[in-house]
Amino acid sequence: YGVHLFHTKYDEVWKYIQRFSQWTPWEHRCVAKVDNKHIPVPVNIDSVNILFNLSITSEMEMKKWLEGIQILPPNLTAVNSEQVGLQRVGRDLYDLIFRPYTIKQWNKDPKDLAPSVLARIPVRTDHDNRYFTDPHQALPTHGYTRIFENMFNSPRITVRLNTDYFHIRNTLKCKHTYFTGPVDAYFSAQGLPKLEYRSLEFERRVYRDTSFYQPMAHVNYPAMSYNYTRAIEYKHIMNQTSPHTVVFFERSTDIGEPYYPVPNPQNQALYAKYQALAGKEANVTFVGRLANYKYFNMDESIMNALQMFDKESKSELRERRMKKISLRAGCILGRSFPQQQRCWAQDAKK
Repeated sequence: YGVHLFHTKYDEVWKYIQRFSQWTPWEHRCVAKVDNKHIPVPVNIDSVNILFNLSITSEMEMKKWLEGIQILPPNLTAVNSEQVGLQRVGRDLYDLIFRPYTIKQWNKDPKDLAPSVLARIPVRTDHDNRYFTDPHQALPTHGYTRIFENMFNSPRITVRLNTDYFHIRNTLKCKHTYFTGPVDAYFSAQGLPKLEYRSLEFERRVYRDTSFYQPMAHVNYPAMSYNYTRAIEYKHIMNQTSPHTVVFFERSTDIGEPYYPVPNPQNQALYAKYQALAGKEANVTFVGRLANYKYFNMDESIMNALQMFDKESKSELRERRMKKISLRAGCILGRSFPQQQRCWAQDAKK
């Protein structure tokens, strides 16, 4: 599934995942290869100094430079990702980095994508070259697979691999289903068009007797002259040692397992129809990226699940309490009024 770097600002999520793994601190860094130069990503002071041969030294200078190149959208409200990009970094940076990378990633021009796509990408006014700035950043010491092995390590949990849910769902006896797959696959019998997703394909190359292929683990290649979006050299991560190195080249594609919901007005309108169907489905909760047709980071997926659990647990607890009170009320019929008062007082305390 490609490189995954855990980061979160949510203390609740960070506390929760400690139960399932040891974590090794890791602050990820990335560069983009532009005009044969490696520049820090997200864009910061060093990025523009390298790219445009400038000598900006302070946040105040950087903010002033940005203000001089930014192109504000009509009515000052961006309605697509092109307007977001121009509003944040101006024409040159947009054309060199943001537009070509977005086209390769989504197979759509930024003007045809919702503002949220480029709004996710920060622009820094200092020298901070970390990919994320969240207070909690780490990698699972023993890998992500171990997390799920630990999560599922319970006699009350049965895991079925290589199984299509739709082939077996009529044989399952579930009081409640939590569905995390594509919402359009769940309602395929309704005859609505399919939602649009992007996937990834990975090309693995081994470079023997090579200490490192590239300057750091993660290098983006925005230019259209490269037929891949980024290259990941895993040897950099966790400071591994080897006489050889392995690099994965990633390409975005429409074919394959669904990874990314495509946020544009047409898909959002179609998802609203699926969302209405989901709201009427009894005893099923749709949770996660594909079921909500929303781009969640890992921590956001976990938070989504925890919030859903809290909400439904409280709802179930209320139902149980009401059922107990109802049964209690049925039992006290025929008693004297003082006896009834005592019973209701006991129920109120419970």
